[in-house]
Amino acid sequence: MTLANAHALFCGLKSTPSYLANLTIDDEERKGLLDARRAIRATLKSAAKHLVIEDKYWQEGSRFKDSWRQRPDTIELKFMTQGSFAYGTLNAPAQAPWQEIDLDDGMYVPVDFLESGEPALAAKALFEFVETALKPLCDENDWGVTQKANCVRVKLWHGAHIDIPIYSIPRIKFGQLVEAATKMDFADGLFSQKRISQMNRLPSDQVMLARRDGTWVQSDPQQLHEWVQARKDRFGAVYLRLCRFYKGWRDFIWIDSPLSSLCIMRTVEMALNEFDGFPSDERDDELILKVAELVPGYFDGKISNPVLTNLHLNEWKKKERAVIVKAANDLKDEMTSALHRTGDAERVVQKLRDRFGDRIPYRPDAVKIGSRIEAVQQSSPDKVAAPSVIASTSG
Repeated sequence: MTLANAHALFCGLKSTPSYLANLTIDDEERKGLLDARRAIRATLKSAAKHLVIEDKYWQEGSRFKDSWRQRPDTIELKFMTQGSFAYGTLNAPAQAPWQEIDLDDGMYVPVDFLESGEPALAAKALFEFVETALKPLCDENDWGVTQKANCVRVKLWHGAHIDIPIYSIPRIKFGQLVEAATKMDFADGLFSQKRISQMNRLPSDQVMLARRDGTWVQSDPQQLHEWVQARKDRFGAVYLRLCRFYKGWRDFIWIDSPLSSLCIMRTVEMALNEFDGFPSDERDDELILKVAELVPGYFDGKISNPVLTNLHLNEWKKKERAVIVKAANDLKDEMTSALHRTGDAERVVQKLRDRFGDRIPYRPDAVKIGSRIEAVQQSSPDKVAAPSVIASTSG
């Protein structure tokens, strides 16, 4: 138990938006992203016939390049939204216009694979296909296109974009892929096809991501969907809230940072795994503090990728690591001071705003201050190492 209870500031105010509400994009922006996604999908699906008839889209030296009769009659594109929009962890920017909201919409192309194990379509040419097909739509809506190494980025209104990574999957097994985007539950933003995942998903080694340099790499974003869903199933909705709170902290502290959203999500999971029992929905402020007490050590160590476990998510430069660890320690210290030591509602709010920004509502009246004696009595005792016992022969 803490001296101050600031849970309502993070989640639960009624007359004033809480921090969680202030992190949430408004309905107009959400609708804008979905409308743009719908138009982009329709345009690319309509243009897919060019993939069949134009030689430039096929790998050099393959039978598909040399003979159009070897190609499928049609190519039916499928799409699946991924990333924070799909997980339910998308936040409004803390520092607009330098930070933007985004939606990642993967484009899946069913095609035969070559004996080399690569898709018959040319990776580099697929970027050209997407950009060429979308040019009239972008011109009409005054959108821009930015070339990225692993996706095509469509710049929408100022402060928003859609990324389109390009995947190839074996045509012979294409019937197994369910178009997840049309069946997502956008009420909580999470991938909602758990019952389908085990029966009808493609093996991850058969999903290939196109790169602008012309190479294909194995990459299956659905693995990450399933990992996030499993965390939510285990810890409840509070897991996603904690991830969003820490993303909000990061975005307030830095305009840009090598601390990725996935690294934050993995770190929150690691911390929750160390708690006794399951996290409560009643004290988000206390949970933030408990996670903050562990985060600096995680950041200073190695944080493994939850899907590609041989990779680490915090392979930062020495200077970057020092900056991130210091910021994490500052958060821990400020949260400790606010909840345990201050005893003054206005100072609690100010200390939280110092770390999370003014999206923490200025509502000292919503902060509950308890008894110092009661807080000490009900707080968990610090764990102290047992003293060393040294053998002695003296009498």
